[in-house]
Amino acid sequence: MKRMFPLLLTILLCGLGASAVHAEGARAVVDTNRLRLGESLTLRVVADFDDARVHMPELADFRVSPRGTSSRMQMINGRTTREVESLYLLVPLRTGSLTIPAIPVKGRGVVVHTQPVTVRVAERGVASSTDQPWRVTAEVSNTTPYVGEQLVWTFRFQTAARFQNARLGKPDFEGFSSDEMGEGRAFEQVINGRRYAIHEVTELLIPQKSGAVDIKPASLSVSLVTGRSRRSQDPFFDDFFSSRSVMEQKLLTTDGVSLTVSPLPPYSGDASFSGLVGDFSFTASLEKEQVQAGDPLTLTLTISGTGNIRDAAAPLLFLPGGMKQYGDTPVEEIGMGPGGWQGQKTFKTAIVPLTAGTVTIPPVTLVWFDPKSGSYRTQRSGPLVFTVTENKAAEEVEVFQAGGSAPSMTGVKDEVRLKGRDILPLKVDPDAVTHRAPMSMTVFLAWLAGPLGLCLLVAFGLKRFTRDLSVAQALSRKAARAVKDAEKAVGDNDLFYEKLHVALAAVMGALAGRPVEGMTGEDIRGIVTGAGGRAEAAEACVAILSCVEAARYGGGSEGQGGRKEKLRVLGQLVKEVKA
Repeated sequence: MKRMFPLLLTILLCGLGASAVHAEGARAVVDTNRLRLGESLTLRVVADFDDARVHMPELADFRVSPRGTSSRMQMINGRTTREVESLYLLVPLRTGSLTIPAIPVKGRGVVVHTQPVTVRVAERGVASSTDQPWRVTAEVSNTTPYVGEQLVWTFRFQTAARFQNARLGKPDFEGFSSDEMGEGRAFEQVINGRRYAIHEVTELLIPQKSGAVDIKPASLSVSLVTGRSRRSQDPFFDDFFSSRSVMEQKLLTTDGVSLTVSPLPPYSGDASFSGLVGDFSFTASLEKEQVQAGDPLTLTLTISGTGNIRDAAAPLLFLPGGMKQYGDTPVEEIGMGPGGWQGQKTFKTAIVPLTAGTVTIPPVTLVWFDPKSGSYRTQRSGPLVFTVTENKAAEEVEVFQAGGSAPSMTGVKDEVRLKGRDILPLKVDPDAVTHRAPMSMTVFLAWLAGPLGLCLLVAFGLKRFTRDLSVAQALSRKAARAVKDAEKAVGDNDLFYEKLHVALAAVMGALAGRPVEGMTGEDIRGIVTGAGGRAEAAEACVAILSCVEAARYGGGSEGQGGRKEKLRVLGQLVKEVKA
């Protein structure tokens, strides 16, 4: 018995040790612990119990973007185990040795923590043949603009690797008005002996306030080809699967851009400042040099150049007395050029002189600010001179004087003539009247009930049709309201994902034509493609569902740019449903 006691004690301690190891069933794994500023790493939090919920803490040194939660089941030696994996993309915000702290995972009434993970982040470097085969940058055409001056923000993605599913997250451009400058461009370039594909996206920015302004970093979510699947020992499988590429999800970020915006200097000229900022020119011309009194004459003023020309107003026009003027709608020939908005704007005014003589219109003046020289520029037209002649085609007016022979005011009465007879003669012959037998009660009731039955049948059909129509309309309106509610909650992390889930379910219901309660990725794909939607839209909705589940059950969140992108996808689907 004494010999059995140490054995039992050992078994008991081993059992307790195994239980402790099992209680620590959560681990954090990263795909790399060395990266550069602007690159991302993939963090996987794996728990070995099915109701695990990851509570991601605030990471001061990283920007966290959840990428969904998955689970898998496996059986080893007759024992079934289940793992729950939560995926996150982490973007470092500074260089140096950064630590991902212990992450709490709750489930089965206990809280376990992962082990801390340390990564080293280096400065950004210029891509070379030995460097990472991808790089993203953001820059502006001018870092010291004036208020109202056009400048171009350029995002550039440089890669030597194949990629797919690229999604650009633009910054909010706070403090600027912005316009997209087309679809962007793609070209190839050889750098340090290595060929790169370069993709550029440009945005036109106009500063609205002076002072120091920072444009936040842009992000690019992209699947990059990082290698090929390993070859197996069986050549049969190699023939079919050795060409399969290994895709790696990356979240690449640029640096922020800092600008110093200068206010416009004070203006002290005599003419009024037009508010235009850029490079402009101005012309004024008359349609002809001679006109008759009372006839219109067209004065044309044309402003052309590059800048905020869309905001141009008609220059002030000072006409001599004895003239009338009528303005017309401006004609714009404005488009987006390499440096921003450019073109011309034409103002036409109809002038009507009332008296004969020589007329001189004072010079017309245009004042704008030239940011290249940092000063105001003034351009004046010459005096506009034209001649007004007597209008000989004016009608002569007959005037009657007292004492003269005036025409008689007495009207001549016409003779009354009979044009026709409008009263038919009465029929007084009894044979002209036809007698008909009275209608029977059965025929009378049939005539009475026929229209009533037809009305009831039509009403029943309309009710069925409007009921089906009202269901579709109600679901479509519910989806639109749900998307708007989610837009209002973009700034609230928990409320946003709750509203986003409601909006996703409402949009799926509008597409399916019936209310949708529970959803899976396969359900979403079936609903979107069944309604005639694109496969890309279906995958985007599946990604939204994964993000919602990751945020609601994993505690993760993402920036407002990513949230707005998801709302844009749902809003587009709502428009397609209404169409």
